[in-house]
Amino acid sequence: MKRRSALLLIALAGMAGCSTSGAAGPSTSPSRSAAPDYRWPALDPAIASGFCFTLVRGRTPVEVIERLGGTELERVEWLRLVSGGDGERAGADRFFIGVARVGDWSLIVEDNGSLGVTQKVVSRLSTDGTVLVYRSAGTGRGRLLVLRDEDLVLDYDFRTPNEAGGSRSAEFQPALRAAGLVGDTTVTDPTAAALGFLAGQTGVHLTRELLAERTYLLVTVPKT
Repeated sequence: MKRRSALLLIALAGMAGCSTSGAAGPSTSPSRSAAPDYRWPALDPAIASGFCFTLVRGRTPVEVIERLGGTELERVEWLRLVSGGDGERAGADRFFIGVARVGDWSLIVEDNGSLGVTQKVVSRLSTDGTVLVYRSAGTGRGRLLVLRDEDLVLDYDFRTPNEAGGSRSAEFQPALRAAGLVGDTTVTDPTAAALGFLAGQTGVHLTRELLAERTYLLVTVPKT
């Protein structure tokens, strides 16, 4: 917590010299591994306690920041973005996120944060487009959201797997079943299946290798 708070204070002090020009990280296509191992988050101490991945189609990282009303602080590597486990707690009135480009998508990474599942905030990103979110709260808890043009079409909380919400939740049942999220009572940690679901919907394989090779725009977003 002290490390993250100090980083935030230093970055805010130098904010006047920061720029939001350009996209973060390489814009190459995501990994096309035939069978990625999506169990890695549970084994990685950097994010094992919780994380949130948000994929925004057709918007650059800079456009994402502008749409959220965020402020870019600096560019950071993967391990500087995560591993603190304090997420948005560096400032009670703001979210604390990293944004990078992955093919045709912008990826928002949160270290135990909740911007991605705050509908009034994340819906801004789905105007004329699509947003997919997976938030892991650790200990086998997780939540999937899909938004299209500000409409929440899927809201799937793994604590109540038989009560999927959203205006078009029935449309996703085959994909949820194919990913192993429904119809399998042996699932104790939904993360691997959820990341498989995201890959099936977006073509983006969120492996640790893909995340670790990127540079992220470190951004604060007001909680209003």
